[in-house]
Amino acid sequence: MINITTNDNSIKTQDPYELVRAFYGDKEVRIIHENNSMYENIEGDILEITLFDEFYQVSLIRNDRIIDKEKASYLDKEFYRGEKASRNNTIKHLIYKVLDRNLKTELPWGILTGIRPVKVSKMLIDKGMTYNEIIDVLTNSYLLRDDKAKLITEVSYSQRMILESIARNSYSIYIGIPFCPTKCFYCSFPTLIASKHSDFMSDYVDCIINELQDTLTMMKNWDLNTVYIGGGTPTSLPISLMKKILSYINENFSGIKELTVEAGRPDTIDMEYLQLFKGYKVNRISINPQSMNDNTLKVIGRKHSAEDIIETYRLSKKVGIETVNMDLIVGLPGEDRKDMENTLRILETLQPDNLTVHTLAMKKGSEFILERDNYFMASADEIQKMLSLTSEFALRNNMIPYYLYRQKQIMGNFENIGYSKRENPCVYNISIMEEKETIIGIGMGSTTKLYNKVHNSIDTIANFRNLREYMDRLSELKSRKRQKIKEIEDSWDKIHLDI
Repeated sequence: MINITTNDNSIKTQDPYELVRAFYGDKEVRIIHENNSMYENIEGDILEITLFDEFYQVSLIRNDRIIDKEKASYLDKEFYRGEKASRNNTIKHLIYKVLDRNLKTELPWGILTGIRPVKVSKMLIDKGMTYNEIIDVLTNSYLLRDDKAKLITEVSYSQRMILESIARNSYSIYIGIPFCPTKCFYCSFPTLIASKHSDFMSDYVDCIINELQDTLTMMKNWDLNTVYIGGGTPTSLPISLMKKILSYINENFSGIKELTVEAGRPDTIDMEYLQLFKGYKVNRISINPQSMNDNTLKVIGRKHSAEDIIETYRLSKKVGIETVNMDLIVGLPGEDRKDMENTLRILETLQPDNLTVHTLAMKKGSEFILERDNYFMASADEIQKMLSLTSEFALRNNMIPYYLYRQKQIMGNFENIGYSKRENPCVYNISIMEEKETIIGIGMGSTTKLYNKVHNSIDTIANFRNLREYMDRLSELKSRKRQKIKEIEDSWDKIHLDI
């Protein structure tokens, strides 16, 4: 048990919590709101955060004794975003120094605990800093390891032109299809087993069309940028229902720059499905092997083989799908560098257009978090070496990193990263991560993100995660979205927008 306590109730406790959890790994971390100077009845290490005027002190207490401490003024560093951020980052700086000395646990991302570290490097670019100045701030003020600092800076530069092109009066659509053939043991999404819910699929697709119809009217003053159909496994739908969705999109929405479908599992894709995609202008699909090792595929609950993945990829290229992404997961049970080398060796013969590399996350609600002690899991050092293999693969095959995000409970405190052939990134992925464009979420469990350019702010509206509740309360969701969109449009008069 690890305990955090503070005498300053104004600080944002979630960030220190996440940083402490990163240092202590699987141990439970809790926040104690009452500040007891003796801590007689508290088990485990205590991290005490104390405010003295403009100074913060972080003390590590073990067995009722302070074994280490650090003190600094939050006025010494601006941290580039005002006093509130300076307070928060000063505390994390002190926590990092104390725990780094005592636990000897390397955190490649320093004090950054959020999902979107690329936003920090982008902020520094927008301030007019040079490349070397940005790296200096990231490594010294945010304590990033040098390779991570360079990575997110490179990602920021590669995104810059796309972000400038979409940060106007544009929006994208995300359509969530929650059905899957089976549930992978690491998955925590509200997915539904297709065979058990086939009777609901037609009505569900009708709800999707209903939301699309409302979006068409609601967004008449906006320009559609991209459409992304994700899941779940969208290709779990019968082909007739997928055709219904794609047909409506083709007939009613114009100017779509990118139409993507996650066709993640090869056991749900055949030539007829791929021809449907080609005929309805789907220009990107994602085939997600996760691993090219058959034993691993069985462990994680997949019903296909590595050979099935190869065959599906080749069929997609034969049909003429412009861009095929492939997903990998680093740190799957039983895998080490040799397994990753085998996966990458096979992918190199296929030459996918994009490659998304995820680090396994121990998500609440997944089977994995309950069963992890039954599997051999790679160490943080081994995961780092596997990630290095993927970055070497990308460099060798002329791919650049174009988007990056992190997750809570991610193994080794690492990251998820997307690589693409030059000039061929997935625009939707950049948009959803950098939050500079409105995204209308359609379907069960999807999230609408409403970007207000006037205030540079994001409002979110989450669709219900329960199938029946989503279908029964659809009109309520549509009403909330229309109201928020109207508020954004009313704000346009306050500044000049190129619309």
